[in-house]
Amino acid sequence: MRRRLILGALALVVVVVVAVVAVPLLTGAGPIPPATVDLARLDAGQRTRLVERGRYIARAADCAACHVAEDGRAYAGGLPMETPVGTIYGTNITPSHDHGIGGWSADDLYRALVYGILPDGGRLYPAMPYTSYHAMTRADVDALSAYLASLPAVEKPNRPPDLAFPFNIRPAIAFWNLVFRPEPGDLPPPAGSAAPAGDHARGRYLVEVLGHCGECHTPRNLAYAMEDDRHLQGEVIEGALAPDITPAGLSARGWTAEDLTGFLSTGLSPQGTMTFRMYPVLHHSTRYLTAEDVGAIAAYLTEGAPPPTRPEPVTTGHTQNPGHDIYLGFCAGCHGADGEGHPAASPPLASNTTAMLQDPRNLVKVIRDGIPARPLAGTGRMQEMPAFGDLLDDGEMAALVNYLRRRWGGQPGDVTAERVAEVGPR
Repeated sequence: MRRRLILGALALVVVVVVAVVAVPLLTGAGPIPPATVDLARLDAGQRTRLVERGRYIARAADCAACHVAEDGRAYAGGLPMETPVGTIYGTNITPSHDHGIGGWSADDLYRALVYGILPDGGRLYPAMPYTSYHAMTRADVDALSAYLASLPAVEKPNRPPDLAFPFNIRPAIAFWNLVFRPEPGDLPPPAGSAAPAGDHARGRYLVEVLGHCGECHTPRNLAYAMEDDRHLQGEVIEGALAPDITPAGLSARGWTAEDLTGFLSTGLSPQGTMTFRMYPVLHHSTRYLTAEDVGAIAAYLTEGAPPPTRPEPVTTGHTQNPGHDIYLGFCAGCHGADGEGHPAASPPLASNTTAMLQDPRNLVKVIRDGIPARPLAGTGRMQEMPAFGDLLDDGEMAALVNYLRRRWGGQPGDVTAERVAEVGPR
């Protein structure tokens, strides 16, 4: 008996040792393709064009949205990102040798973007979307590397993540990678190529790889990995719903490819304006994309969608709804008595996608917290929507939300005061 126990203990030790040694080796960086450009041989014009191309890649990949500093300094890091397991702070990716990526080669950048592995062998947390960037082309990484190296160095230390146990054990990410990190697959066309508008492969690359849309719009499991069988079907990010952007989901809320093109280019559409985590996407990324690329994104996201549908507005009996008088008192002055809105001032509610979502949290948050005034693309500007959280109690808020959902959203008026309270404080 004693001998069996000893042998069993030894076997367990062997298994643990093999796991600790083998898993990190198996989940390290894979093959790194050769560089597509020899930086040492570039003349001034070639280098300038490569840096400009890299700037475009950085915008298409929306790098600034996570790596901006709290004071607005580009790529200096520090922006907090709330996740279900704690807070992660964007890192400094300027050429600072002490705090940024000044000592990184283009190979190092490729390894981090595609495999989530740092030059010293450390693992990045999957909040860095390497599970989407895993299909970035080497040409795009080379251009991005040249662009980041051209930026002024910002001597700003990084802030360590604040995560709950066991997610704060960074080496354990090797096990996460073993299960959830995809292998680099077939590579889409390189960014910046002259692909025709609506090209499927180009749109797929921009949505699934550079734009990493699935990182916010795909539900995640308990291990914080994206659920592939519910791809782009919507997820709650920092308290707000990133809605379903599958072709069927978009169509059910009345989106067309034309609507999406306008929304991504200007921040405005008949379905509403850019809010929550989508506003930084407009501000740092989509407004800079070419018309061809925005068209390819819109075509890809609506490919194969059924004809757009939109709930028919309720035109009778709504005046008896408990939220009608609240709407007239607080909302109709800007949005119109029939939800028609005012051009360049207040978006229409009769076609607003927020009221059409089954989950009411975005509607509650907008009414309760308001939306600050801020610039959109070009000369466009979103006017401030005041917050009504201090003027309406949870019961009144629920009545107003139900009125909007039933009159224009095609949703039941089943939101309770308790559900409003669950959305949480400001």
